[in-house]
Amino acid sequence: MLLQGLTSGWPTLAWIGIQVVFWALFIGSIFRLDLNHLKHFADTSAWATSILFFTLLWRLSAGIEPGLSFHIFGSALLTLLFGFPYMLVGGVLGMIANALSGVGSIVDIPASALAVLIIPGGTTFLVWKLSLRILPPNFFAYVWGCGFFGATIGIAVSATAITTLLWLSGLYPLDYLLDFYYPFALMQTFPEGFITGTVLALLVVYKPEWVATFRDEFYLNHKNPGDAHHLPKRESSDD
Repeated sequence: MLLQGLTSGWPTLAWIGIQVVFWALFIGSIFRLDLNHLKHFADTSAWATSILFFTLLWRLSAGIEPGLSFHIFGSALLTLLFGFPYMLVGGVLGMIANALSGVGSIVDIPASALAVLIIPGGTTFLVWKLSLRILPPNFFAYVWGCGFFGATIGIAVSATAITTLLWLSGLYPLDYLLDFYYPFALMQTFPEGFITGTVLALLVVYKPEWVATFRDEFYLNHKNPGDAHHLPKRESSDD
């Protein structure tokens, strides 16, 4: 996990800030989960399988220093598929599972979740919300604007925020971060965006009911683009 092994090194103010942001968003996400939605076996299975896949994928990482590792995040894809609350709760459960199996530590989860889940996933969610207002209701606008570019922007924002936080906290000098971390973190933007956009395009075609942020009546079947945002979200895949 990114930022693991830095717990004892965080300044008090930074540590408190990380804890407040993490626990506020995590508890809020728990209360925003739709339990009726989780009663459907297909929906729960898709969510659990996706979380398990990325949990195992997070174990495959390359690192240069304690806390500085590189791996596919998957938070942008999970956010677009299931929504931000499901992404955060599921991602934290995956981090707990990895910590219990010896990869990382429980105490590192708030900082790691901030870097891997909250910042990139939240950025992608904001890009999707913004796209509803400024992009045309088009299939390719969704896949490219939200999937590819949303994930790319999310990783870039996360890399910038984490680099700034590590520098301001005094854990690493800025010159070191700019030479050995930040450029390589930005290199993750294209593969993250490509994977997110590709998987999203396939699922929208073959399993649109798994994609919470995609609506046929909005992106495909609208009669008036100006009124498309006001169409109700379908309640089930049978509608």
